[in-house]
Amino acid sequence: MTQLIPSLRLRFLLIGILLHLSVYSQITDVSQTVRGVIFDQATRQPLAGALVQIMDIKPTLGAISDSTGSFFMTKVPVGRYQLRISYIGYKTLLRGSVLVNTGQETVLEIGMDAQAIDGDMVVIEADQRKVTNEAAMVSARSFSAEELRRIPGGIDDPSRTAVKFPGVTPTGFALSNELNVRGNTSRAVIWRLEGIDIYNPNHFATLGGTGGSVTLFSQQLLTNTDFFSGAFPADYGNALGGVFDARFKNGNTQKRQHSVQLSFLGVDLATEGPFSSSGKSSYLANYRYSTTGIVGQFLTVGAIPTFQDFSFKLHFQLPNAATVNVFGIGGISLTDLPPNQDTTQWADDARANFGSLSRTQTGTMGLTYSQPVGENSFFQTGIVGTGIRVFQERFFQRTDLITADTILRSDDSEFRVSWTSFLNHKFSSRHTHRTGVTVHGLSSDIFYVQANNLFNQATNTDLVDTLRRGTGQSLLVNAYSRSQFILTPSLQVNAGLHLMYLALSGEVSLEPRLGIRYQLNPKQSLSFGYGLHSQMEPFFAYIVQRRNSAGDLFRFNEDLRFNKAHHLVLSYKWQFNESLRLGVEVYYQSQFNLVVGENLPISRVGGIDLEFETKDLNNGGTGRNMGIEFALERNFAQGYYFLVNGSLFDATYVANDGIRRNARNNARVVGNIIVGKEWKLGKKRGKANLLNVNLSASYAGPQYFSPVDLEAANAKGIYQTDFLNPNTLQQDPLTFLDGSLVYQRNRPKRSIQWSIQVRNILNQQPLISQAYNQDAQEVIDFFGSGIVPILAWRIQF
Repeated sequence: MTQLIPSLRLRFLLIGILLHLSVYSQITDVSQTVRGVIFDQATRQPLAGALVQIMDIKPTLGAISDSTGSFFMTKVPVGRYQLRISYIGYKTLLRGSVLVNTGQETVLEIGMDAQAIDGDMVVIEADQRKVTNEAAMVSARSFSAEELRRIPGGIDDPSRTAVKFPGVTPTGFALSNELNVRGNTSRAVIWRLEGIDIYNPNHFATLGGTGGSVTLFSQQLLTNTDFFSGAFPADYGNALGGVFDARFKNGNTQKRQHSVQLSFLGVDLATEGPFSSSGKSSYLANYRYSTTGIVGQFLTVGAIPTFQDFSFKLHFQLPNAATVNVFGIGGISLTDLPPNQDTTQWADDARANFGSLSRTQTGTMGLTYSQPVGENSFFQTGIVGTGIRVFQERFFQRTDLITADTILRSDDSEFRVSWTSFLNHKFSSRHTHRTGVTVHGLSSDIFYVQANNLFNQATNTDLVDTLRRGTGQSLLVNAYSRSQFILTPSLQVNAGLHLMYLALSGEVSLEPRLGIRYQLNPKQSLSFGYGLHSQMEPFFAYIVQRRNSAGDLFRFNEDLRFNKAHHLVLSYKWQFNESLRLGVEVYYQSQFNLVVGENLPISRVGGIDLEFETKDLNNGGTGRNMGIEFALERNFAQGYYFLVNGSLFDATYVANDGIRRNARNNARVVGNIIVGKEWKLGKKRGKANLLNVNLSASYAGPQYFSPVDLEAANAKGIYQTDFLNPNTLQQDPLTFLDGSLVYQRNRPKRSIQWSIQVRNILNQQPLISQAYNQDAQEVIDFFGSGIVPILAWRIQF
């Protein structure tokens, strides 16, 4: 086999030269360069002699990668294409929906996996859904930045795009981008950036949460993003429900290029390019300033939110083949609802003197260093600092328009410094191993007060009405070791062990992980995944303080242990052809050691978040999530694509009272149908313009919420949850129709795009919860948001 490789590479080279020459028969006056690098996914070593073909042009265009793994094709006509990447001894990759426009070069990074089948059979792998982590066997998928722009209802937000994936339950509130995976709450998901855990990267985030309103970074910075919904490999820890692993692309090392977008949400500016003519280092930066002033007219919100953020990545290629990446994100979000300054109107509107302010500051900055070690290993280390601060205030203005009665004030912050390293080694074509460790330094300072009138309280007497107060530090350690084995031509096994240790409680958790894939034939495979997973509560829950009978402060939940779950997944995949595939997964999650109320039937897994950590808690709860998912998907080829998926599931939990209750997100049925069609337009310039139409229909069964404790709310003068009867009320089913229309004009050296995205075209406003009317002292229904249109104009040059 190995003796044939040189001659086969020579044959590929000759074919590639002929294919590349055919470009000149396709030249139009509006074209662009397509280039990139191809490497071994396990060792990061470049692959020389790989064949890259554009399948949608006749005759087919192609190129061969050089000794550095680089390839390039010039004068590629604008359009959307499917690429086929093949290399002897590796799985053939299909990368669909590669968009070529005149505004920016198309630059690709392509990792290839070793072939698991000998002989003449060729396994085709859809790169559009292939995750970066080669150990992921089940419940994992990837999506590109281009897909974010295309899927309707996403509004250029990666979280909102993931809501369209199997197993993810949507919410009825347009300002929420929470990811509720397989019946779990959004707190069961962790976020990663450049391979390192970070705090909630969303505007209008809550402390300890993982969702918000808009993701902190623009989709224009992203390369392929990985999303895991269960039984994830040993690399990932401190998560029960899912992992969102985002990575920024490298800036263009050959050419400076820019983007400007104006929309109803505000302005989005991006720039990238090389630091010098050497072409080895690059920068990438993005700034957004947004105001939903226009969109706010369509939303059921009392205040107009605004936000701004800045994101960047600096990529340096060192002489010894090492790379250094410096990256960061930072954002500020503000919601300000001032009282009506005309006091004469207060008599007609009892809440006209009500005001509120909410401000969130979130940031992450890090550095990673990667170094090849010989021909079969690579080493990576990095450090990142990540933090969040949330300030809230609610008050009633007095008639002097100067003083106010404050009913709620909070100023909470958390910060974490993380160091991580791993070593990846390929012992042979049949055995690859990785070992890594991450150490997190945790720090939290929380202060959350609720009362009828804090304004008149003395400075040091607010602990009487304090809901949360505490400060503290600790260490969290995650370590893992895993191996990938190709036991037979058709059988692949990934086995690993994850360790998690929290210094505050001294708890150690050892978690085995296993993945098995059997290739039935070149088009069909059967996979199994198992993992024991654990997740700590948000750190501030451990350090919350209250006064004992002697008046001394003490931490009453410091001894909490990790929430845990066994994940089992059986997966079947059928790649019908190079564009169409079917996936079916059956899963079961057995949860135990769940943190629940010591004397109340509440659980964070069950959906109770508000004031949860202020209650007496223990680990006496259990839970059960089980279901089946399917997805039939066609890549964007021949001008159209579609995605049909659905989930049938049941998610419940049991607290200390032994009663099984519905989890908040137990919708039982969730489904999506997404279709898109694209036309090439324009005669004078060789049909260089693109018109894209996309539609998405989504359904989710009724979810659950807890009633208002009206007696307690009247006594406190503010919303109070009925913790004795959690999740006893149901929302209305969610039915959404989303659409987008995109027109792109390609001109030499620039492209201009006009688009309109409409979320909830049918203007459905389902009942999603209840609120408390402070003035009338009664419970009122709270309905989901209506239609949300977003107009945008963008130029790339």
